[in-house]
Amino acid sequence: MTIRRNDSYPLFFFFAFFSIPATTVSAAENFSLNVGGYSKWWAVSSWSNHSLPASSHTDIKGDNEIHVSSRYTLDNGLTLGLKVELEAGGHKDQVSDPIDKSYLWLESRFGKIEMGTDYNAAALLHISAPEAAGLWNGPSNGVLSDMSVPRPSAVSTMYSSNQTELGHEDNAEKILYFTPPWHGLTLGVSYTPSAASEDNRAADRACDFWAAGLLFSKPILGADLGLSAGWVTGQLPGLSDNIRERVTAFSLGGKLSYDRWTVGGSIANDRHAIKPQDITSASIDSSGQSWDFGLLYEFSPLKLSLDYYRSEVRGLLLKKGDDRITVSQLSGKYTLNPGVALMGAIAKIDYDDESSSSRNSTHGWSVMTGLGL
Repeated sequence: MTIRRNDSYPLFFFFAFFSIPATTVSAAENFSLNVGGYSKWWAVSSWSNHSLPASSHTDIKGDNEIHVSSRYTLDNGLTLGLKVELEAGGHKDQVSDPIDKSYLWLESRFGKIEMGTDYNAAALLHISAPEAAGLWNGPSNGVLSDMSVPRPSAVSTMYSSNQTELGHEDNAEKILYFTPPWHGLTLGVSYTPSAASEDNRAADRACDFWAAGLLFSKPILGADLGLSAGWVTGQLPGLSDNIRERVTAFSLGGKLSYDRWTVGGSIANDRHAIKPQDITSASIDSSGQSWDFGLLYEFSPLKLSLDYYRSEVRGLLLKKGDDRITVSQLSGKYTLNPGVALMGAIAKIDYDDESSSSRNSTHGWSVMTGLGL
């Protein structure tokens, strides 16, 4: 985060700026747009002990985005910017949400404030296990997305899917604030008024969802150390029966890089509360915990990593036991030229239902290889 030290304006001028039409801001004509993004395509083969849904065991998966951004520094030192991320193919749904993220931001020596659709502060400052191929911690089409080896409907994930990030309200509209780094320490907070109103495609549902994240990143004794902590609380739409539920969750993460090695991991703990009168035989309790651990070795232009993930989620409220998901993955990335890489991964995934019924459990393998730009 770059902070301009010659600015003397408080951050509340951010609100005044966004209340003024763009045509009245003399600096608007000096804005220029930058176009970027990425494209990743994979050939995926998978095997499991159960028949897969109506799709072949071999498929093509993609994750592609076009990013439009701009930034401009005013004479008084305030830096203004915007970013829009457009989904560009490779996803199952291109109709309901073609714009992934869209937000405006203002930065000064007091920190950075952002308004729009983005992840919350706890998720943005989170550290998870290091991974070489970009297929970890809830990616669009990696093994943790449930798309390579489909997850049985009876097995529940963490509320924010197979990851340790606390992305409960995803990209719903919110306001965020990040402090300037201080001796490697950055604090972020965010507020989401409604968790179900992203891009105004759904009716507002008050949730008052708050998140806070803390990130420490600094070289120490020749090594690079990173530590993170996150906390969220608020009211969210329930996973069943359209019932709202109260959630409180926290996460911890850390990584250490020395020479060619990086080791790290993270944990998350989620607690949900449903009113007794709202409980039915189909009620899902998303309370649970997840953790991951990874080891990465880099000898340019090749990176290799070994990762492990496990979650235990309550699942059906009226049943005893937890739903369990376990993933082990070996992945690699070979850089052909700056910005162009070959990537591959092999993973084993186990889905186990709380009832221990073999009918509701799946054990499988996934092999992915592709090109990223």
